[in-house]
Amino acid sequence: MPFRLNLKYQPVMIILLVLLMACIPKEETLLRPVLTHINNLPEILSENSGMTEENEMIWFINDSGNEPALYGYDAKSNEVKRSVIIAGAYNTDWEDVTHNTVNIFIGDFGNNAGNRNDLKIFMVNKTLLQSDLTTVAASGVINFKYEDQTNFSSAPENTSFDCEAFFATNDSIYLFTKDWVNFRTRIYSLPAKAGTFVAKFRKQLNVNGLITSATMSNSDNRKLLLLGYTPIYPFLWTFNNFDPDQMTYDEGSRVDFNSFLATQTEGILFSSNGTIYISSEAITGTSFNKPAEIFRIEMKN
Repeated sequence: MPFRLNLKYQPVMIILLVLLMACIPKEETLLRPVLTHINNLPEILSENSGMTEENEMIWFINDSGNEPALYGYDAKSNEVKRSVIIAGAYNTDWEDVTHNTVNIFIGDFGNNAGNRNDLKIFMVNKTLLQSDLTTVAASGVINFKYEDQTNFSSAPENTSFDCEAFFATNDSIYLFTKDWVNFRTRIYSLPAKAGTFVAKFRKQLNVNGLITSATMSNSDNRKLLLLGYTPIYPFLWTFNNFDPDQMTYDEGSRVDFNSFLATQTEGILFSSNGTIYISSEAITGTSFNKPAEIFRIEMKN
């Protein structure tokens, strides 16, 4: 005959069951990067395309058609405090800015059609930004081409040789292409000094999107962050223990910011206090009209 529990024992069994369930280990709650809005950026930064930090200030650049200038932005007041023209430079298509211990590097390497023969990186000695000068001279220019590009015919948004992202060490620069063909990124390296060079191909990463900025932490874990977007939303790749010399890393993970539809993220940086900032440019003339914005990454459940 079927087993039936005597009614007088049911409350005791329920209590025991609850106690047993409480003893089962719970799955650890993982923290994930969350994109948090800080401010709408000032109008002058509507077409920002990259940012870096120096002397307790965030320095922005704007992309093609704008002045060849660095804009010193104060995040606390949400104001542009400095505007510094780079004498002798011109803005064909400035797309990212980074620094090492000596120089700020401005990447004039935007190449949506893949037909540029004048790719370059302007160098600005960081000590020049510590004064109140409104115009400074470039301390050098890095001219380069990709070692594996042989076709320079125009192919708008259909090229593997566009670039909007890089970072610098004391001796090298690492470029991350915005590959319109297969949505991967190709990594190239250059010497971090003035001259004319061939960018050496190092590695290809399957990022499934368009990379628009890169930054690497100075901490022991050497995190490489790659910012990008799909046609719909932005995303962030994190590579832990990235070794730029060996092109190795422990792991790579991606987070999609699905709730920020039609947000074209353009710049990323690790601040001196460890905060990760992200910027976007303004979008106008569409149903998704948006101002330029600045965000920070927060780790949440």
